[in-house]
Amino acid sequence: MKRRDLLNLTGNDEKLLGTLDEYTTPLDYAKSLHLLRRLSFHPAPDQVAQFVGKTAAEAFEIIVGNGTESVPEPTSSMKSWLDVLEEDPLDNLPNDVRAEIEGRHKEHFNEFTAWWLDNMSSETFPCQEKLTLFLHSIWCIEFAYDTLAFLPPPLLYRNNVTLRKNRLADYKTVARDVTLDGAMIMYQSLFYSGKAAPNENYMRELMELFTMGIGDLSTGAANYTEGDIREGARALTGWRTVAYLGQNGAPSNRPFETFFMKSQHDTNAKKIMQFGQIPAITDDENTEDLVKNTEVYKVIDILFNEKGMSIARFISEKIFRFFIYSDPGAVNLTFVEDLAQYMFDNTFNLKKVFKKLFTSQFFFSDPIRGSQIKTPVEFMIGLEKMLGVDYDSLGSVGTRPAVSSLEQILYTPPNVAGWKAYRTWISTSTYPLRAKYAKDMITKITNEQIIAFVKKFPDYTTTTAKLVSAMVDYLLPLKVSQARLDKFQTIILNGLSETQWIGGVGTNNAKVIEGIRAFLTSAVLSPDFQLC
Repeated sequence: MKRRDLLNLTGNDEKLLGTLDEYTTPLDYAKSLHLLRRLSFHPAPDQVAQFVGKTAAEAFEIIVGNGTESVPEPTSSMKSWLDVLEEDPLDNLPNDVRAEIEGRHKEHFNEFTAWWLDNMSSETFPCQEKLTLFLHSIWCIEFAYDTLAFLPPPLLYRNNVTLRKNRLADYKTVARDVTLDGAMIMYQSLFYSGKAAPNENYMRELMELFTMGIGDLSTGAANYTEGDIREGARALTGWRTVAYLGQNGAPSNRPFETFFMKSQHDTNAKKIMQFGQIPAITDDENTEDLVKNTEVYKVIDILFNEKGMSIARFISEKIFRFFIYSDPGAVNLTFVEDLAQYMFDNTFNLKKVFKKLFTSQFFFSDPIRGSQIKTPVEFMIGLEKMLGVDYDSLGSVGTRPAVSSLEQILYTPPNVAGWKAYRTWISTSTYPLRAKYAKDMITKITNEQIIAFVKKFPDYTTTTAKLVSAMVDYLLPLKVSQARLDKFQTIILNGLSETQWIGGVGTNNAKVIEGIRAFLTSAVLSPDFQLC
């Protein structure tokens, strides 16, 4: 039976995949590794061992934490520009001044995304980055937008902080906070939305892409109307962000913060969906705090009150595709429905939903393991974590340019709907690049790093057969045949006898190192290395 068929099972056959019921058997090595691959980018060998024997629930709590962990420190260089306003480069500046400002924006953008990738590579437990990336994959923002403009990188950094702080919050809070996030306000043109001409971009995307989708996943019924978009857009008029130096109407001493222009807000009554009423307000009531709570937050409340199950289904499907299986043509509707009901019943609390998923019998069922194609970030960061190296330090392409060339540029998705994922990650152009970067990394790591990798496996002093088996289990997500194991063993022996090889590990024998390097190259170039 094909994997796609397994994910579309119905009726009694669906039991093969398990349920949302808790998986209570203590985790073995393979299941610990499976959990870590999906909740982080790839664990180091010693990180896997600490979860063997724990329950999935115990492991989950260690891996994700409680959501209150501090944000990783920006680099000293980033700190020098995170609060610095620049002039608007599109505001009739001389060409050379515009080019200079935009050049700094590009430099700072690259520095910011490299910082995020470095955090992915270096993080320990609790892990923040995979869940932050998940929210970024939904609430997409592009550095270069409207073909001409750049979002100031300090706004992108703040958006990233907003997402990571909410990675385990309830989804309604995520919607509230991102709606008033400065980068989102600029990206969706709320920056120019006023009572005379409410901009509908954000309200449309909020409903279509960020919360409920055009139609209910279960019934197919339309979730909203054009009238709902228009009324919601009116409720969001007047919000701006301090994005540029000398910006007209911007408050002083609030760089890159969101603010409210009462003169641009529509104070009339609004009606959204069937029961969502927002009453008219007086001029005295037209204040930042009151409008935020009684109109902006009220819009979010209306959506969740009237379309709660539609939102739960939509986000549960997003969770399924990101963490379980990204094939756009395959989704286990029964599982998504069950997860959505759990989300709805638990007030959209993401930590509870994630825990339900990652401790479920469904998650640990055999067809789920190795079913997902690694994203470029998972591929490159995973390699770094496996080998214990920083690709930026090897004098090669570097992590950020490599990930970008593999077509996952952080904060520059193809469009507001994000990356399509699944087999779009593997193409005639990107697959050879994956092989190139993997070979380059293995070629350039030092002999000491090669030996250090092998010594992370207890079997390195016993037999090469046991060592190879242990390393293959670590590197590849699915069990391999004995014939492949034998082939890997021949490669790693590199013409040495068993005794010569075992003895040579401790003395950094050149042929041993050459054999290990050849084994690693062969393993990471295997097609199943692309899976997680």
